[in-house]
Amino acid sequence: MAAARRDTTASLFAEPAHPAGPALVAEGPGTVSEPAPIPVEVWESELARSLGRPVRVRYGRSRTQPVVARDPTPRELRATPTLRGGRVVRLHTLFALAPTRVRAALGRWLCVGRRARRASCELDEWLEAALAALPASGERPTRLRPRGAHHDLAPLTSALVADCFPDAFGRELPTPGVTWGRRARSTSRGRLVLGSFQPRTRLIRIHPVLDQEAVPRWFVGAVLHHELLHAILPSERRGAGRRHHTAEFRRRERAYVDHARALTWEAAHVGALVRSARTGRPLGHRVLARTRRERARRREE
Repeated sequence: MAAARRDTTASLFAEPAHPAGPALVAEGPGTVSEPAPIPVEVWESELARSLGRPVRVRYGRSRTQPVVARDPTPRELRATPTLRGGRVVRLHTLFALAPTRVRAALGRWLCVGRRARRASCELDEWLEAALAALPASGERPTRLRPRGAHHDLAPLTSALVADCFPDAFGRELPTPGVTWGRRARSTSRGRLVLGSFQPRTRLIRIHPVLDQEAVPRWFVGAVLHHELLHAILPSERRGAGRRHHTAEFRRRERAYVDHARALTWEAAHVGALVRSARTGRPLGHRVLARTRRERARRREE
């Protein structure tokens, strides 16, 4: 589930982003070369026209989040006052060689998100191919931290695998590693991904905003269940893009015992989760009191 996508919404999942490699251009008779890298200034100018506001662009190397758009921080505004009301966009270095059609698609996608379906598919297709063409990452293996201050993901995962996926994992398809994400205050006002599954590393990350007493254990379990489904059910090609939540995925998710009430709880507390992630402060005492009362009732049953 993720808390808040572009608007203040929650969502249990992070939808994978997907490029066809950069096109080659002819320089003269019998010669072919790769296009020159696109300076960040060119990206800033193009995206500012698309969004109708100032844009600061930086290149990065994150393969899991090749495109990140956020509001400028107070420090950035002090350094560049003209950025007020604008956006800061981090792009994978692959975008330094993006063809014109992908540059246009990115501008449309940043304006309206997944509602720009054609632009979304264009970006997904290009990113998928370009990321797949990159050499294997030299990053060190992620250190798993399943035990949190209030919720331990390891026994939760073991129980889910035993109850819901008894025959799904084994030697050919190992059970994913599970860890709490890095604790850092969110800078987004409208998007908070509560869980994600990385197919290449077979790693499930859960947002640390859920590691607090006010968040019910069963809700954390629902987030884990969603990501475990991603681990066993591959996405399907759909037109020019991919469908990550197939009919079979949705059917199995709806069948999960806590799915319906997890959606209800998520919808009721999405705003509080986003604020908690931004400020670092725990959920309010009213949410905590409700969770404690529910826990007491379950013990009595």
